[in-house]
Formats: sequence, C-alpha cells, structure tokens
Amino acid sequence: MSRISALFLFVFIFSALLLGEPMFVGNIVSHQPFPNRVEFRLDNGKFTVYVLSGNVLRLRYTNSESFSESPSYAVIAEMPDKSDFVLKEEPNRFVLSTGELIVHIAKKPCRISIFDKEMNLLNADDASFGVCFDNDEVRCYKKRLDGENFYGLGEKSDGLRKTGNEYTLWNTDFPGYTERTDELYVSIPFFYGVRNGKAYGIFFDNTYRSHFNFGASNNRFYSFGADHGEMDYYFIYGPEMKRVLSSYSELTGKAEMPPKWAFGYQQCRWSYYPESTVRALADNFRKKQIPCDVIYLDIHYMDGYRVFTWDKNRFPDPPKLIADLKMNGFKVIPIIDPGVKADTTYFAAKEGIAKDLFVKYPDGELYQGEVWPSWAFFPDFTKKETRDWWGEKLSALMKDGVAGFWNDMNEPAVWGSHFPDIVRFNGNGRGADHKKIHNVYALEMAKATRTGLRRFSDQRHFILTRAGFSGIQRYSAVWTGDNLSNEDHLRYACVMSQNLGLNGVPLVGADVGGFMGEASQRLYVRWMQLGAFTPLFRQHSAYGTKAKEPWAFGEDVENTVREIINLRYRILPYLYSEFHQATQTGLPLMRSMFLEFQNDPECWNDQAQFQFMVGENLLVAPVLSESDNAKRLYLPEGRWYEMNTGKIYPGNQWLTVEAPLERVPFFLKSGGILPMQEVQQFVGEKPVETTILTIFPSAKSSYSLYEDDGNSYEYEIGRYSVVNFTIEEKSDALAIVVKKEQTGFTPDRKNYRFRIISDKKPIKVFVGAKELPTIKPSETSAKIRECWTFLSNEKMIEVRTPDAGNFTMTIRY
Repeated sequence: MSRISALFLFVFIFSALLLGEPMFVGNIVSHQPFPNRVEFRLDNGKFTVYVLSGNVLRLRYTNSESFSESPSYAVIAEMPDKSDFVLKEEPNRFVLSTGELIVHIAKKPCRISIFDKEMNLLNADDASFGVCFDNDEVRCYKKRLDGENFYGLGEKSDGLRKTGNEYTLWNTDFPGYTERTDELYVSIPFFYGVRNGKAYGIFFDNTYRSHFNFGASNNRFYSFGADHGEMDYYFIYGPEMKRVLSSYSELTGKAEMPPKWAFGYQQCRWSYYPESTVRALADNFRKKQIPCDVIYLDIHYMDGYRVFTWDKNRFPDPPKLIADLKMNGFKVIPIIDPGVKADTTYFAAKEGIAKDLFVKYPDGELYQGEVWPSWAFFPDFTKKETRDWWGEKLSALMKDGVAGFWNDMNEPAVWGSHFPDIVRFNGNGRGADHKKIHNVYALEMAKATRTGLRRFSDQRHFILTRAGFSGIQRYSAVWTGDNLSNEDHLRYACVMSQNLGLNGVPLVGADVGGFMGEASQRLYVRWMQLGAFTPLFRQHSAYGTKAKEPWAFGEDVENTVREIINLRYRILPYLYSEFHQATQTGLPLMRSMFLEFQNDPECWNDQAQFQFMVGENLLVAPVLSESDNAKRLYLPEGRWYEMNTGKIYPGNQWLTVEAPLERVPFFLKSGGILPMQEVQQFVGEKPVETTILTIFPSAKSSYSLYEDDGNSYEYEIGRYSVVNFTIEEKSDALAIVVKKEQTGFTPDRKNYRFRIISDKKPIKVFVGAKELPTIKPSETSAKIRECWTFLSNEKMIEVRTPDAGNFTMTIRY
C-alpha cells in the first residue's frame, strides 16, 4: 500500500469517526488469489474469502491494516493449504465457484451474494449497507429474503424460531429467567437461515458482546455484529440442517464420549452436608430401589468456600466417604467456582500470586471480585500456565476419588454483575481485556479442567458447566442454569435443551423439578418424565426450598418416579449408542422435529417444539402442564408404535393421546430399533448379559449398536464394538441379520431378546438353520435361552436366542 493510499485511508476513517457515522467497506481496489483464499483490498479496509470446502466459506473483514493474529477460541479446524475453487473476474464483479456454491463479489461497492449450483439465491448482503464499522462496532447487514426463518443462538429461553426478534450474546448469571430474558449463561453466535426447504448456517467468530437482529422492527434486512473486533464469519451450506450442523461441528469440535454412568440419574442439591446427610441420601436410594449414579456436592463441602479444600468438620475423611459411596455404586462430583479466596495464608491464593496466574487491572494490581468466599482473585484461564496449574490443583480432589467437576459461577459472575471491562487477561500471550474474554472465560476454564483430567487420569470423568461459548461441547456438558419450579420453566427446559443441541452441544439438560421455588407433585412427575429423555438427567434444588428427592413427595409419587427412572436405565444402551453418533457427526441426541424431518412443514409448526426425537428412532411427547392428562402431538410420515399402550398410529397427522400422570407418550417409528436392558440400580451394578431389542419392522431398515467399556479412553484406539442389525420384511417372512462390524471390545452379552411388533403369528422361527421351539406366553422364563412365543394381546413376537456372533434369524408366517 502506497503512502498516499495509506494517508487517504487514515483521513477517511478519521473523518467518519469524527462525524459519528458508520464507515462501510467501500469498493474493491485490488485483489490477489492464493491456493486457499482470495484477498481483496477495499477502500476502507481488507476483505478475505477463504474456501474451507465446497460448502464452507470464511469471510473476514477488517478496517485495520492487517488482520488479527490471535487464534480463535472456538474454531479448531485447520485451513486447507489448497482449496478446490475457481475465480473469474467480470467487469462489475468477481465470481468464485466451488463444487457447490457460486459467490458473486460485487466490486462497487463490495457486496457478497451466495447462490447454489442452480443459481438459487441463498444469502446476500444488503445492497446499500453490507459490512460496516461504526467506531469500535462491526456489523453485517443481510438482505431479508421472502419466507426466510431463523433458528439457533444456543441457550435462549424463547421458542426455537428466532424470526422477528433481536438478541444479545453476553454470558450472564440471570437466576429465574423468563422467556424474554435475553442474556443468559451460554453464548453461541451460530444460527441457521431456512428458506424453501433449504438451510444454511452462519457462525460469527467474535467473542465480544454480540448482537443479532432477525428482522425486529424492520422488514428490510437482518444483521449481526459485535461491540469490537473483526467481522469474521463462516457461511455453511446444507441444504440439509443436519449437514450444516455437522460442518459447524467440524469447525468447533465434537463432544467426547462421557463415562456411561453420566447417562444415569444424577442427584443434586444446594447443599448436601455434612457427611452423614450424604450417606443417608445414598442409603435411601438403595433401600428404596431407585436407581442413581451421581451425587453432587455444592459449595458447603468447602472450607470457607475455598476451592480445592474440604470442610474437615463436615467432611472429616473425604477419601473414605467417596470410597464407601463408590462401593455402593455412587460417583461424587463437587462444585468448582473460579473465584480463589483472597486470603494470602491460603495455598491456592499464595501460589496464584507467586506464579502470576490471576487477572489484573492495567496498572498491575490484582483484580478482586466478591463472590461466595467474599473477595476473591480470578485465574486467568487464557494463560497456559494457569490452565496447567488449575489441572494440578484439581488432581488432589481426583486423588480423593471424585468422578468429575461441576463448573459454576463461570460467566464469570461476581456480586454486582461482571468484571470491570478494563481488567486484563493474558489472551494466550497477545493480551486482551475483559470485553474480549468475558464470553470465553468459561470455555477456557472447561478446557483447563478437561486437560487436567486427561493429564492425571486414564479414566473418563464428567464435567458440567453453567456458562460457555461455541466449542464448549469439546470439554463439557451444559445445564440451563438457575430455573424455577413452574410450568413455564418446564416448557423452557424442553425447548432450550433442543436449541443447544441445534448449536452443537449434545450433552444438555435442565435442573429437573426446577432449582428455585416449590414444585407440586404433578409438576415434579411431569418434569421427571421430560428429564428421563434429555441427555443429562439431573435433579437439583436450591438452598431453603423443600427437598425434591424422588421420595420427598409421598409414596404415590415415589412409586411413579421410580418407574420413570427405571425406564431411563432400560433405554441406556440406546442413549449411549446414539450419543456415540453425536461424537462422530455432531448431531445431537435430543433433536428438534424439523432437524429430523426437514421436509415436513408440520415439523416447523411452533407447537412441534414441545416434542422431540431422541436419535432417529424415538419420538417423545412429554406433557408440559401439571394439570393435563392428554398430549396433543404430531406424528410425521410412517407408522408409529406407542411404547406404553402398544397402539400403532399412522403418521402425517396431529392427534391427542391420553397421558395420565404415570405415562409419558413416546413412540418407536416404523423401521426403528430400540436396544434396551434390564434395570440396574447403577451403571455397572452387574453384567448386562441380555440385550433386549424392540423392533418395529418396515420393508427394510438397519441399526448399529455401539458398545465400549464405558469408563476408559481405549475406545479411541479401536477397543469398541459395533453390531449391525438389518431388518427386511416380506409378505411371508421377516429376516434379521446380525453382523459384528467392529470387535475391538467384548460386551458381557450372552443373549438376545428380540421383541418384534407384529400382528402376524409365526409358523416357524429359525436362527441360521436351527428351528427354535415355541412356548406359550405363560411358560416364558429367563432360564429358557432359545425359544419364541407370540403375545397376541401385545401384537408382539418375542424371540430368545444366545449371542452367536454373526447370524441370521428368519421368522416365517
């Protein structure tokens, strides 16, 4: 750039700032192609379009002389050295083509329009505005296309559809939020645009306070931007939403397999103490035969709220307590807050000061914020040395036997709202203020925790966080913060968990029963029914509220809830196997209806957000009102088997089904297979020797069951099992082909129990060439390993056979 051009750019920018007017990027002055990108010099800045793949572009603008060299906190994908694209220059524009997209880059002024290969417009800058810089703010204005709707932004408490609304992303502790509360605990600047059945996604990779307007107060454009930083966003084309989400997960990472027990029931309260209370709680679960895997310890386990410590009066011998609980099948997870009590006699404070690990004011004085331990220092998790130190401190609790960590107050929250914006962070060696780091503080804390767990243990542990940013799924599960015990929050719990899943976070849930306030008996039951199908099933309640353990509402509720939790443990093989798919594809376990049935207009109906799919096969329609005894729901195309009643319903219809208090409607779709097991009091209580497969045959379908040891990381080196079941139904026979596709792990399974939904009574059943004997339903016994029976009332064929590796079962009618 010549000195004259640089002087002109400086004068223009200074004049725009002086007048207080937004500065648009202007015309294209020059361009230079590279193997993986094209760089453009603009009147008022620089613009680069990177080609990551045929359906993923990165568009980056700055009004500085050069782009920031700070690496992304969210994106972990590597830019390819060479990309497959063609660039052509025309008189008024450049045309960049990939295998799937055609991008028109207008010259005067610089504006972007993106088309599919058939030249259908997918996304375009507003013709007059495009990208602009307004003092420190950066914004992008996009043309609103007729019929376009918007979804995403992670943890928001309103409905799934965001069209016509405006949002701000700034991690905020807002207990008792409403559907109109905007700034919540988790910020994910990723959204979908959907029009004419086609979807794209935009991920705005900017950590500052950001703003999204999807047509609120205007019908001309939608926009997104931030208070500072670059306009740096990724355009991801589907047209399937599933593909958009998978591509987004390639950018920001996928979840790892948690320990299998993390899918069991988890019990929490602020707080269980002293030790005798914790022991009594565990004893109650086992005496009452209510399954449970996890007990949480809230802030009262610590010595004066000092992290990494135990209150020796309340918990005199933590290793023995934890070991005793482990013998009884319980895992213990303590809460961990980032604030380190500003007590210079306290080892963590002394070490943090000595090693320069805490955040500071610009003049070098340590920042102190007031939280549970009163005045506290805060670790700078954007500094590698701090992350390593944090992991070392957590290792002491790991030696005591804890099974994971519950990261709280990590927005970061302090009494009074948030840190002063001038507080300084290391920023991975590049320096940053609180305005840049606030939204990623919890992400970096989770990274430190995850790194420490992998460094100091060869077993999988569980991490749960309240706050986060894009990429949090790499390290942690998420719960939806401090909710209320009322019907509104029961509905929020259903929708918010789906929305987080749409944004790449598969291990999610809400505080079952509501954290604050008092739940009625019926509300509690309905919430437990929802919780049984959310990926994270954790009950939690606040200090000073009535207890919400399963037995706290009387014997009738206790018996009902026991069966709900039993159901959760029966379907654990399915949940675990489906979550493995999430680790491979980025698709959530709990799926909005339109994610699974994108081409069905009824699945986009706002009422359809109060039901969901669990994986591809199971539709769940929870009752979200304490007074209702019925549920209005929608069944997409196909046939659907109601698991409670055995009724079969045709799809493509809205209907109302009976749902008395003890029943949550859930359906297996035709072609679906649901692997199940017998109830256990905790994961690993005894070997799972029989796999139960409920099958609703269609013309042809298949299912792959994933299994591993549930605890170690050996699955990462191939020590896991995959069994594929292929079902083919003809008029006179049904064939089930069982084939082991991956044999790196040997399950405890000895037997299969097939439950095939059918109103046809078989004539004969074969496993291979061997004909199985038939027995009467009344003669069914677990001791009989090879037999079949027809349950006419249930319209069910039941076949029992040993696990013989690869085999074919044939049912002849």
